[in-house]
Amino acid sequence: MAIIKRERDPFDAFRTEMDSLFADMESRFHNLLPSFPSYSQRSRDLPALAAGGFSVDIRDEGEEVVARADIPGCQKDMVKIRLLRPNLLQITCERKEEKEEEEKNYFIRERFYGSVSRSVPLPAEVTEENAKATFDNGVLEVHFKKSPREISGDIPIS
Repeated sequence: MAIIKRERDPFDAFRTEMDSLFADMESRFHNLLPSFPSYSQRSRDLPALAAGGFSVDIRDEGEEVVARADIPGCQKDMVKIRLLRPNLLQITCERKEEKEEEEKNYFIRERFYGSVSRSVPLPAEVTEENAKATFDNGVLEVHFKKSPREISGDIPIS
């Protein structure tokens, strides 16, 4: 029996790096297109926290839509809430690094500093009028009233 000695594949590191780049690109693509069900459903499989993001829950409660986001490490004045469309919510948080900690000798540092943003589809069209938001212990909760849809009767054919 012959022993075959295999050299380490010189392209192994390259493949690993390319896989990482494509995974990052795919994750960003899914975050850009949350209104399409196939993309938004798939992005739920990817952990939002792994990329320094945060988790969001959306509930349809009859007359209103409730969004709840866990944003640890953010303060109330760092969070911005926007309706990009009547059925698309964007939550952004700017986490700022404290300068005094920058000079300490860290062995592991996993705290994220910078801007994180999530755009999530809503189950119905809502309006920002009379919207109410609360922020307590890193948990943001936003209540939106659903937009009234005008329903007219028959459509005449001309």
